[in-house]
Amino acid sequence: MDREKKIRQRIIVIAALCLLFFVMGMSIPLLMKKPSSESNTEMDKFETVYNLLTDKWYYANQVEELDNILIEKAISGMTMLEEDPHTNYFSLQEAEAFSQALSGSNVGVGFVYSPDDNSNFVIQDVFVGSSADTAGLQRGDIITQVDSMVCSENPSEDIVAYIQKKEGKQINVKFTRDGNEESVKVTPGSYDTTVICRMHDDYAEIVLSSFSEKTGETMAAALGRVQKAGIKKLILDLRDNTGGYLSAEVDVASSFLPEKTVVYKEKLADGTIKEYKTNDTYGQVELDQIVILQNENTASASEALIGALKDIIPDKITTVGLKTYGKGTEQVSIAFKDGTSIKYTVAEWLTPNETSINNVGFEPDVPVDSILVASVDYTEMAEDESFGPDSVHYNATALQTFLDFLGYPVDRTDMYFSPTSSQSLAQFQAENGLEATGVCDYQTWEVLKDKVVKEYNARKESMDEQRNKAIELLG
Repeated sequence: MDREKKIRQRIIVIAALCLLFFVMGMSIPLLMKKPSSESNTEMDKFETVYNLLTDKWYYANQVEELDNILIEKAISGMTMLEEDPHTNYFSLQEAEAFSQALSGSNVGVGFVYSPDDNSNFVIQDVFVGSSADTAGLQRGDIITQVDSMVCSENPSEDIVAYIQKKEGKQINVKFTRDGNEESVKVTPGSYDTTVICRMHDDYAEIVLSSFSEKTGETMAAALGRVQKAGIKKLILDLRDNTGGYLSAEVDVASSFLPEKTVVYKEKLADGTIKEYKTNDTYGQVELDQIVILQNENTASASEALIGALKDIIPDKITTVGLKTYGKGTEQVSIAFKDGTSIKYTVAEWLTPNETSINNVGFEPDVPVDSILVASVDYTEMAEDESFGPDSVHYNATALQTFLDFLGYPVDRTDMYFSPTSSQSLAQFQAENGLEATGVCDYQTWEVLKDKVVKEYNARKESMDEQRNKAIELLG
């Protein structure tokens, strides 16, 4: 079960591409081995600097594990090359986060929710193949109780934690649907978080948030539902899908393309080009029309999928939204024994017609702007953090955008927090039981975000011009 931290209801993943993982160990003595060739003077310099800092540096005794820190910083520096922003060294914590993001899985019952005014869980979407999906829970259902835990009487984090602890054990979920009280038995477990499918009378929507190991199977299941319903028109939402495994992209494309079709081509540093074709264990689902939603965060494997569909079945494809990111390179990740890892570029991928989109991206066939409130960036605020009028703060952009979205007057939406916007914030605070200081503190920020989430969820379908255009194009 996922509660979004961003306003838009989709799972965001890290903007990177990883093809496979290897295990490899490297020790400091190996790194510090003196080069045998006199031409390798840079390694001599490296060893000299390392020895000076560990043996003679004034602060050496004040830094714990200095030798490890120096090696870590040196390795990190080697991967910070202007030519390639996608080659990176990951610390233990970063490596774990990267691996988790690529896994595309979670433990729970498998729905995205937002709280209503009574702290009940309003289901926004259900993940295909999850236990919630299997149990028949639907978008719009309002979860009121899980076993003995009443949603309105318990923090949502506690309820989520309870559900996850019940993995493999049946729980009773009470909910309301169309005003009627119902209950269902659900068994929490692991589920794929990459595919959501919404069925309508004459078209279907599939939201694809990333490309994980199981995405191909889950996508095939979703398209199977579409096919069984006799639907021939599809909206494929790739907005904010930053990529994942190219092998998963091949699996997904295999459900759209004829057998033995080239999905993408791999160009190595020596100019060698290798073709990757459909995985024909997946059967093609015949569709008459596919409208793809894309934006500036649609990247990597998502772009590879767009390229394959536009090259192979161009008469069926229309893209709507904004220009995509433009990441046309492949990375491999190597994990070290201590849990850290390095991700480095090994090739460039090309569309079946050998088009490179690296640093270029795909322009949409039908340009449509995104909803500003759904795409504005911000950082989480610390509990002791605040900023007031006539000051500059990164979150001032989002703050003023949120106030404007809720109908409060603001005179700008950049990082400068103006006195006019401060007055509007004071009005918001007064109307929501907060001290009307006009200063944005942690409590005000959290209340404001919650208000925006609820208002956005209530209005998002009518506000989403990209999606509305896609529906219009389907006819």
